[in-house]
Amino acid sequence: MATIPMWKKTMLSALAVVTAACIIVPVVPAAGAHQENSAQAQRAAKLNERDIEGFADAFFNRPDIQALEVPGALFVVVKDGEVLLQKGYGYADLEARKPVDPEQSRFRIASVSKVITATAVMQLVEQGKIDLKQDVQKYMGDVKLKNNTGSPLTMEHLLTHTTGFDIVDPPPGDMITGDLSAITPLKDYIIKTMPTVIHKPGEVYKYDNFASMLQGYIVEQVSGKPFHQYVDDNIFKPLGMKNSQFVLTPGMESSLATGYNERQEPLPTYNTIPTDMPQGSMLTTGSDMAKFMLAHLNEGTLGETRILRKETVKEMQSVQKAIHPKVPTMTYGFEFAMHHKFNDQYVIGKGGSIPGFASWMWLLPEQKVGAFIVYNNNSDLRDRLFEAFMDRYYPAERKPTYTTPAKDQLERFDGIYRDLRVAYLTTRIKAQDGILILEDLMGKHTLQQVEPLLFEDEQGSPVAFQENEDGTIRFLFSKSNPTAWSEKLPVPERFKDVGEDHPYASYIDGLHQLHVVQAGLDGRFSPDAPISRAEFAIWLVNWLGAVPSKSPPAFRDTASRIEAGKITTAFDMGIVTGTGEGLFNPDRPITRQEAAAMASRLAILLGHPPKQAKLTGETDSWAVDAVSNIVGNKFYGPDVLSSSDGSVDYRSKQVMTRKEAAALLYLLGTTSLPLPGSA
Repeated sequence: MATIPMWKKTMLSALAVVTAACIIVPVVPAAGAHQENSAQAQRAAKLNERDIEGFADAFFNRPDIQALEVPGALFVVVKDGEVLLQKGYGYADLEARKPVDPEQSRFRIASVSKVITATAVMQLVEQGKIDLKQDVQKYMGDVKLKNNTGSPLTMEHLLTHTTGFDIVDPPPGDMITGDLSAITPLKDYIIKTMPTVIHKPGEVYKYDNFASMLQGYIVEQVSGKPFHQYVDDNIFKPLGMKNSQFVLTPGMESSLATGYNERQEPLPTYNTIPTDMPQGSMLTTGSDMAKFMLAHLNEGTLGETRILRKETVKEMQSVQKAIHPKVPTMTYGFEFAMHHKFNDQYVIGKGGSIPGFASWMWLLPEQKVGAFIVYNNNSDLRDRLFEAFMDRYYPAERKPTYTTPAKDQLERFDGIYRDLRVAYLTTRIKAQDGILILEDLMGKHTLQQVEPLLFEDEQGSPVAFQENEDGTIRFLFSKSNPTAWSEKLPVPERFKDVGEDHPYASYIDGLHQLHVVQAGLDGRFSPDAPISRAEFAIWLVNWLGAVPSKSPPAFRDTASRIEAGKITTAFDMGIVTGTGEGLFNPDRPITRQEAAAMASRLAILLGHPPKQAKLTGETDSWAVDAVSNIVGNKFYGPDVLSSSDGSVDYRSKQVMTRKEAAALLYLLGTTSLPLPGSA
């Protein structure tokens, strides 16, 4: 059996936190926040050096912020060409009690790196070396794109994350390495992981790590320099960003902040894969980021130094992709997130998460204001800070006006929408009495129409739709995942042996519509047939939308199977384990307790808190916690009944049927995740 080194297990655990952090959920206000915000809405505070420091000190001392147990943070604010604040809070290294120093402490800023990469691209556009409308194959040397659409992929598509790639993220566990001496060349990694363009470029938005990586590779090809060297020569050195770099070099560790997991355990120092990673490997300080923001807010200049023309900066700060005119998505390099807290301001930004670190930079170009936060864990501190900042300095009283559309107009929104980036994120829309009901992993929301194709939920967060030429609905955007649009799924032809009145129909039909399960050649599902260990593992991977692993098979007895890559992916993610001696026994029918163990690991990975239940009947000791978790969360169909005392016999040692497996997975995937701060 393949083994995962201990350092990599730690990083995979941290990566699970990052995956969850990518999904922005509503911030639970601190006690008294409503009254404070209402008072602020009457009068904005003046953004100056004295007030912003007082605001920041008070914010980081708030009980709800202290409860996040962030080891150390760095906060920078600039305005009108001046640095108003660059201050450290807490520790860059808890064990050494080393305070955060805004001049010297280097932090990993993760995907905020992408704005620096886009800036490098636009410099070469200015020089006439890159054409935004040209097929990027022209700039890729001997690296060949895979494009099945017949439409060219351009730099504009890379910059706006509208590539249409089938895969936009690295395989699980393939983002960092604990071997600091290992070098993974950018070109080699791109060739190894090259995705395929399956949607017409320009049509579909989904946050795209590969697009930004390809931008950096093209900068490398066009300039004739390694990516990190080009950025150093043309952005960092001209701006005086002397403590910024894309590659961790010997000697940097002493100034690098330590990253921590959710238990405040330090993560070992790591390198990124590829080593020179345009989409996320930048290390920097607060004072350096202040210089970068000032240059972007001052039409491309810092003092006597110019890194971009005025016209280019305006292009980078303008909306280039939007699902709706009032719900922008991307500029060339910047993104729009947390629209509901823009407070009628024009805000562009970029967030980032990598194991042990999170960051967020936002600019208000019309106000000549910019702010940057980075810290060494993966909590939602950045979201709370942005909300507090906007409510203090740019408050707005919202008085929305809603319309009541006709029933037939609302019914066209009915259906299931699947996230184009994170396949397990699904949204269900149902028309009801002049409103829409939206239900996803974050819960149920009521939507009221603001104008055609634009709705708002109870918190004022926009929910926007895009229609096809014939007026049918194609895409949806909501706050449940601002990193991608969701596509409305067609209703497939029913399985011949699962009628509408079948007790498991809703579970089976739901997975069928999501392409998790398919009919056999005879058009049947065979609901009462046993499900094998391999098929159940494959269903889990299909539901996640995870990429089949290209690594050697995790188990000797799966090597010859077509789906070996998916089983290896499930192993790499910690969802499945073997049965001993490097074997998986793929064809053996799975027992209910084995299925519960796999599903329980997945549920915990996604953020469902473990629950307990009172069990009766026989369950092997190794499976008790998993079965208790599945029963406690009620991830089962009508085959499981509770006794009068609340106890449940899960029939753990019996073989699981396909219909029972469908119920387990469907309910796991449609049960709301808890909000921050809830049980």
